[in-house]
Amino acid sequence: MTGHRTGTESSVARHLAHIVGMVWLAVAAIAGAQETVYVSDKLYVPIRSGAGGDYRILHKGIPSGTALTQLGINDDETWAEVETRGGIRGFMRAQFIQSSPPAAMRVSELEEQLQQVTQERDRLRSSLSNTQSEATEVTGTASELRDQLTAVEAELTEVKRVSAAALELDAQNRTLTTELETLRADAELLRLENVRLQERISNAQIIDGALAVLLGVAITVVVPRLVPRRRRNDGWS
Repeated sequence: MTGHRTGTESSVARHLAHIVGMVWLAVAAIAGAQETVYVSDKLYVPIRSGAGGDYRILHKGIPSGTALTQLGINDDETWAEVETRGGIRGFMRAQFIQSSPPAAMRVSELEEQLQQVTQERDRLRSSLSNTQSEATEVTGTASELRDQLTAVEAELTEVKRVSAAALELDAQNRTLTTELETLRADAELLRLENVRLQERISNAQIIDGALAVLLGVAITVVVPRLVPRRRRNDGWS
């Protein structure tokens, strides 16, 4: 009877302690700000219904590195009230939680960051290599363009020279054309003058012929009259 009473009193005491602890933790949670904590570098840490090892286990084991929300902690800071992302709320020994991620998790994050940095470095190297190749191509293209520009400038100089020569030839051609027209005009005047001279010569020849005919007629008519006639010898004298 005494043992049963002692056990009952012990159970009641634990229950009262649990209630007091819950009330205190609730007050502490309301009074203080919530923060995210992590399960330290242990394999599995159970979550219990109260701040003590005798309370019922709500979760058999939280893996190390799991993020939890800390709601409060008891007076001697041995048990902390936590809540999982899945909504399980209970108590966990404070020695197994810490405010920063565990080393293994940090190493994993650092390795992931290192991999990302390495990939970014490789990408930048590749981009730099491509940029250098493009720069080389651009340099070659610029050299070709300079050569083409030099050739075009030489062609332009030749065109200018030929154009100047063509302009000079055109001026000379115009001068020669003018002189030719002048010579043609002079030749036409000479031809007309020659025609007139020929007409004059022809007229003169006609006049000379007429004069010769008249002279012949005059000689034929006049000369016999001027010469004395001889007496005929009829044989009777």
